Amino acid sequence: MTINERVKMARKALNLTQIEFGDKVGISQGHLTSIESGKRTVTDKSVIAICATFSINEEWLRTGTGEMFIASDSTIVSQLSSEYGLDAFEKVLIEGFLKMKPEERAVIKTYVRNLIDTLTTDEAAYKEFRAEYDKEHALPFAARGGDASGLAEAAERFNSTLSATDDKDGM
Repeated sequence: MTINERVKMARKALNLTQIEFGDKVGISQGHLTSIESGKRTVTDKSVIAICATFSINEEWLRTGTGEMFIASDSTIVSQLSSEYGLDAFEKVLIEGFLKMKPEERAVIKTYVRNLIDTLTTDEAAYKEFRAEYDKEHALPFAARGGDASGLAEAAERFNSTLSATDDKDGM
């Protein structure tokens, strides 16, 4: 496989049109068409732009050796973002959490555990939270191939898991 074919393979793996891919790396659709068809060579400048823009492994692009993508926190979060339909705030929230030191993450986890504890001990607050959560997540849940009517069962599983975690952690 040639570098030209790997450029096309990378573009297709990213689910981008030639126009979208070209715009992101600063080349025209016509130029990209010529690269992908083997009529033009791939310049070092294009290789660097493609690798930097899409976290593509330069060695793979040039030689075919190794993995196509460089797995970084941001590419993993981007994959999760696409898979779960995360909005920009949720994506930044996850990236920020991953960049924290372990002791900083521990503080956040303690806060969240305390928040959950408060919600689960105040039945009215919990029911309000649960109803709002179910309403907010019904459409995305169904969009990911789930049946929104199964949210009640999912909530029950969450509640039983939470109870088991509380027993295990001594909360």
